[in-house]
Amino acid sequence: MLQDFRDNLNGVTKGVLVFIIIIPFALFGVDALFETRATAKEVANVNGDSISELNLQQAVLVRKQQISNMVEDADPSLFSNEILRPTVLQRLIRQKVEEQTASDLGMTIPKERIDALLVEVPEFKTDGRFDHKRYEFVVKQMGYTTNSHYKAIYSDFLAQQFLQGIVSTGFSTEKEQELIAAVSKQSRDYYYLTIPVESQKNSIEPSVEDINGYYEKHLADFMTNEQVMIEYIELRSSDLLKEISVDADLIEESYQEKIDIASSSTLYRAAHILLDRKDDGSHLVKMAAVQDQLKNNEDFSSLAIAYSDDFLTSEKGGDLGYLSPGDLSSELDLVLGQLSVGAVSEIVETKAGIHLLKLIEIKAVEIPNRDELEPSIRKDLQLQMAKDLMPEKIEELKELAYGNTSLVGVANTMGLDLKLSDLFSRSGGNGIVANKQVIEASFSSSALEDGYASDVIELSDDHVLVLSVREHSPSKVQPLSDVTSEIKQIIQYSIAADKLFSYGSKLKKRVASGEGIESVAKSENLPWQVSFNSKIDEKNAASDLKKMFIFSLPLPDDKPVVGHLIMPNGDYVLTALSKVTLGSYGTLRLAEKNLMSSSRSTATASRDYGAYISLLLEGADIASD
Repeated sequence: MLQDFRDNLNGVTKGVLVFIIIIPFALFGVDALFETRATAKEVANVNGDSISELNLQQAVLVRKQQISNMVEDADPSLFSNEILRPTVLQRLIRQKVEEQTASDLGMTIPKERIDALLVEVPEFKTDGRFDHKRYEFVVKQMGYTTNSHYKAIYSDFLAQQFLQGIVSTGFSTEKEQELIAAVSKQSRDYYYLTIPVESQKNSIEPSVEDINGYYEKHLADFMTNEQVMIEYIELRSSDLLKEISVDADLIEESYQEKIDIASSSTLYRAAHILLDRKDDGSHLVKMAAVQDQLKNNEDFSSLAIAYSDDFLTSEKGGDLGYLSPGDLSSELDLVLGQLSVGAVSEIVETKAGIHLLKLIEIKAVEIPNRDELEPSIRKDLQLQMAKDLMPEKIEELKELAYGNTSLVGVANTMGLDLKLSDLFSRSGGNGIVANKQVIEASFSSSALEDGYASDVIELSDDHVLVLSVREHSPSKVQPLSDVTSEIKQIIQYSIAADKLFSYGSKLKKRVASGEGIESVAKSENLPWQVSFNSKIDEKNAASDLKKMFIFSLPLPDDKPVVGHLIMPNGDYVLTALSKVTLGSYGTLRLAEKNLMSSSRSTATASRDYGAYISLLLEGADIASD
């Protein structure tokens, strides 16, 4: 929950329109989204408000794309519907509670805000301007009506407004910031010396008996990984193109459809000046003044910039772009068809207000040439026919592969390539054998013990695979000769670590009794260093283990605080913290103070948000599958 809070706060929800509509459409295709309309079954009910199966499926598609954007080349099996549905449903329930609470508190989202965002979505535009027909088409493919789509955006924005309302209550006192600055901006002086593990290791030579004894006691550590090699057949719709021929009559029919569309698509470029209605009628007086200026040959676009209340077009001189019949309201559409190029209408009244409409240009759509269009028509028809043929071919693949121990005959019958993988373990390999579903099927008892071909594995909407194990290499103990060098190093480091710790402990006692790090290091011919006014670099703190250790030590009193740590490479580091200077809030720059206040306020808001949502969920009447 709190991660959702931070995501929203960091702007993840800025792309809400894209995630609600465009991305799932582009990623999963039209067919997947038609399927989401198959049911209106209720999967949850929150205080009387229903969450449908369709709502859940749409939200799962959105979540899949969010994960795909965050994790490059992610294994699709890791975010299957079965895995995502429970967590996504909980998110929808929480959002519904947020939305209900926001409404109860009187929060609302102005329609103009949603409209302004919609018209800027590139996927809803034709020739650079918002295309209402295209908008309706796209949201329909997503399983929305324009009304339900608007409600989905409204719901998301209302939940976000609720979140921002909580964020705005977060605060931090100056006393808190002073305490934070004292800790986070502190500096430390320290000395340290290093005892390299290699200095101890090089003097150790394990005997043959030591090596043999270690090997016998740790046989389980020297087992090879179980591995398999698979043969497999992949099937994509593109593999079926060679089987498909497109009838000339079908191409002609498709071509004629395009001609019909083009022939009825005369475009009108227009501009308008819109004034909102005023109760006192002042909008009519204002428009009359605009008309007088037009009669005096004032520029229409300049007047639109100066007077129009349509914030979406006024800055462009009222330009509405290219329009098809039916794009505008019926009142404006009727007037537009009667204007000549360059003419300006009388006042036209619509629900939006009063308008002056100018016809700038009439553009007849060029009828496409058959020779130019035929290749693309043929390709589109082939791809669609291949996609339509896929279910039949998948069933054929299932029947041929069922009960087989070899896929050679299956590949020959279907005219597909039989491919062979390299050996790989249960952790997977490269390419297709990195896929989790492929790995699981390859190491299943049916494939390993019975030797049967797998079921058909759906890797994506347009990609399936069937496999059979060609070679199985069970796990076994590696010969001693293959691991002697490894065992030798293990023994060396084990003995060296013990000697190193014993040696380091003696030096640590000397420093603790008052002898300086510098003195001890020089007497032992060891490397040493000193660091004054050292501060934590928050960006790289995790990678500087010595500094992290130093800043974890308690404050020194009248003598240094002595400690030690073992580095990842085995080196022993002896440290002495001599001085700590607490940070001062008063010395911070204004930008640092503002950042500190903002960070602390956000942390407070995050805590409050989590507590408030938990309380709301506990009190909600929730029923879910």
